[in-house]
Amino acid sequence: MRLENSTWPQVEKYLQEKQLIIVPVGSTEQHGPTGIFGTDYVTAQKIAEAVGDRHAVMVAPPLCFGMAEHHLAFPGTMSLRPSTYVNVIVDLIRSLRQNGFEKILFVNGHGGNIAPMTTAFSESKSLEDQTALMLINWWHLPEVREYEDQHFGDQNGFHATVGEVSVTMYTNAEAFHTIPKENFTVKKMNHPWPLSGKEFRKHFPDGRMASNPGLASEGHGRKIFDIAVDSICRKVTEIQQGHYPFK
Repeated sequence: MRLENSTWPQVEKYLQEKQLIIVPVGSTEQHGPTGIFGTDYVTAQKIAEAVGDRHAVMVAPPLCFGMAEHHLAFPGTMSLRPSTYVNVIVDLIRSLRQNGFEKILFVNGHGGNIAPMTTAFSESKSLEDQTALMLINWWHLPEVREYEDQHFGDQNGFHATVGEVSVTMYTNAEAFHTIPKENFTVKKMNHPWPLSGKEFRKHFPDGRMASNPGLASEGHGRKIFDIAVDSICRKVTEIQQGHYPFK
């Protein structure tokens, strides 16, 4: 079920049976010379929608902008400051809770969102919000990591990774028709974190972080996508049974 394609009476009827909604979140930012700007929100959205379809669970439209300050030296990147992102998430939680959603599962596609998302959860709880709040970073799922370690090893990297580029090759294949295939050398990381936009561009001039996206393929993307969906579906089953499989 897609919130954007639903009417309010349909949502009201849904809430009589289920109180869970999945919210995909990501970012609009550079992903190296061969990765698309929508990588983080596209992967989160497509994975969330597949999970929602399998479980007949409501899926919200994606939050396409995230905390991407460190990518601002690359043209096209759009970022929310950490404080802004926290406030946006707190307001979304407040809105959904007032609507009647008691369980909110955020499926995240961007590492820069993790810290402000955690802060937003704490902020919501400080306001005595009773919503069950859950965060899944799909690329951190153990099953996904196992596949990527097996097939890409130390070439996967930390940004513009082989895995995430592969998933977008599967979900958005048409976008790659005009992107030339390249192979890349992997530069080991040796720097403090976090970095400003200028510092990031200095350390990673083409936008990659220790990755070789030349290894990416639609076939790998399909497999990683299915692995992520299956893993999250198992968690959703537990959530619907009243268990919360999160540490």
